[in-house]
Amino acid sequence: MRRTMKVNKTCFILLIALSLSMFVSITQGETLTLETLPKAKGVAWHAGTPSQLHVATDKGLYVSRDKGLSWNLSYPFRLPATMISETTDSTLYAFVAGKGLLRMRGSESMWTPVNNKFGAQVLTQLSVTADDPNRLVGLNQYGKIIVSSDGGENWYRLGSSKKPLTESGRQGQKLFTDHCQSCHGVDGVGETYTLEALTNKNYIMAPALDGSAHAWHHTDEALVKTILDGSQRTERMPAWKTKGLDEKDAENLVVYIKSLWDKRALECQGPKHMQCM
Repeated sequence: MRRTMKVNKTCFILLIALSLSMFVSITQGETLTLETLPKAKGVAWHAGTPSQLHVATDKGLYVSRDKGLSWNLSYPFRLPATMISETTDSTLYAFVAGKGLLRMRGSESMWTPVNNKFGAQVLTQLSVTADDPNRLVGLNQYGKIIVSSDGGENWYRLGSSKKPLTESGRQGQKLFTDHCQSCHGVDGVGETYTLEALTNKNYIMAPALDGSAHAWHHTDEALVKTILDGSQRTERMPAWKTKGLDEKDAENLVVYIKSLWDKRALECQGPKHMQCM
């Protein structure tokens, strides 16, 4: 099962990259038919404007005002849209790679940005509780459930119960915020997708350091070494020992990074990870 998810994740990223490399071929004012519409990822009626049918596609968000006969872009970026859904209060939500979560309320006809700090995550499904429109639950491409209690501005993993940090972990958290978060994302969710990252074959994204990527495949010693010596694959990961960090700082960073992992990642860390795939 987990091997299948890994393949799907790789294919998903390749699909986004391919779509982004091709998106410039569509002119913004072009009207499409159902036959020429890019591959759909989701569809939803907008109850606030009942005549409008919205669809998320590999190459953007489209709207039809004539029951699907013709389609035009509803959002001015021809980027892969991974989901679209409507809530009981006539609000539309959509997720666009590189732009994040978007919202269209009531009789509105324009998309409003909500949050683009998902890091390496994208939403593939989203639902809202009937009694509280601010409580959202979503599924990301890794098959993980994430939830928001403030209308989508902040998200956390379902079932994640962060234990109090040790003094070493608190020191590591401060170091992470000061030196690592700008690339690796809040809580280590990874670098947010951008056009450059997904179309430039030489661009290496900063990976997620939580349990969703492969940080837990490495031992503590290997992680400390990478922090201090940097990466040979990309100059974007510098040797932090040349920028004032010492071995104790690196060890504190690893303690904090491991606080972001779930039980499975902790138990399968290092060489043991092959037995857990």
